[in-house]
Amino acid sequence: MALGLLLAMAGCAPLPAPRIAPPAPAATTPAPPPPSLAVRLRREAWLTRFWEQLTPTQRRRVLSRLRRGDTPLARTEAEAAPVWDGLGLPERNALVFGPGLPRAAAATD
Repeated sequence: MALGLLLAMAGCAPLPAPRIAPPAPAATTPAPPPPSLAVRLRREAWLTRFWEQLTPTQRRRVLSRLRRGDTPLARTEAEAAPVWDGLGLPERNALVFGPGLPRAAAATD
């Protein structure tokens, strides 16, 4: 009788929940390539301006990028002006939007 009771109770036990596979990761689209220099200059025309023509916000942005790195290229706005004015457009683009100035551009005066 006890055995019958146990078998009856075992039949009433809830069924284990079915294992649901985690959803497959969505196909990620690769990040778009960075814009070309020509596109960047159309969007950010201020890159073509001399230091004196930059707004205070743009100057702070450039100065903060010039302060980065092992050897800062400029610590003050007075030091940043000749550095910015001496850079070519590709170097300005790399400084503001990229990883920073290439070593060769940072080493030239």
